[in-house]
This record gives sequence, structure tokens and C-alpha cells, in this order.
Amino acid sequence: MPHTEPDLLKENMPGPPLAVAAEALFLINLMILPVIGFGMLMLLWLFKRNHPSPLVRNHLQQTVTVSIYGGAILVGLSVAVFLLGGFDNPWSWVIGVLYFVCLHAALIIFGVMGLNAAILQRPYRYPVLGPRLKD
Repeated sequence: MPHTEPDLLKENMPGPPLAVAAEALFLINLMILPVIGFGMLMLLWLFKRNHPSPLVRNHLQQTVTVSIYGGAILVGLSVAVFLLGGFDNPWSWVIGVLYFVCLHAALIIFGVMGLNAAILQRPYRYPVLGPRLKD
């Protein structure tokens, strides 16, 4: 039985809508509406975490896990930098802002890759922070 790729130009919305929504909410949380996007992602996970599609469950699990761990790391290490270096030390600001911008940008890039995987109906694992995929 030959495997055929979906024709992305003929579909209204490629990929499972819930998987695409999870990845989109991950990016919304990072770029547009941080607290509201996270809350909406948590609500989506709360109501759809036992979805019959393994692809939807994969994208929900990945985005929720990385949102929680990534947020904790972003906030926790930023606070640690300023507590250890002090708010009046210019090097604290250099290190704190540089660290925050680089990690935040990496999470956005990984989120775009996850959105692409959801649109193409493929599972995705976020590097480092994402839980391992089940074989």
C-alpha cells in the first residue's frame, strides 16, 4: 500500500486542528499573550489530553511540558542572575538580558518547528525539554 502525502494546497487546514492549535497556543504564549496563551493551552490540555489521536496527544504533551519547564527556567534563572549580581550591576543586566533573549528565541524557533510538524501530521519532540516520544 503506497503512502501518499496529503495535498496541502487542497485542504482547508492541514494537520489535526487540535495539534495545530496546541502548537499555535505555545507560540502565542511566547510572543503575543504570555499569560493568556498559557492559560488557553492549559485548558486545551485539560479537556483534550485523552484524545484518541496519538498525534494530538503528542503535540499537547510536548507543548504543555515545554511551556511549564521553559517558563520555570526563563523566570528562575533570570531571577537568580539578578539576585546573585544585583540590580545595580551592569553585568547582571548584560548577562540576564542576553540569556533571556537567547533562550526565548530558541523556544520560539522550536515552537515554529513543532507547528510545522503538526501541520505535516508528524509527531515532534522539543529538544532537551520535551518528554521522550513513545516508540
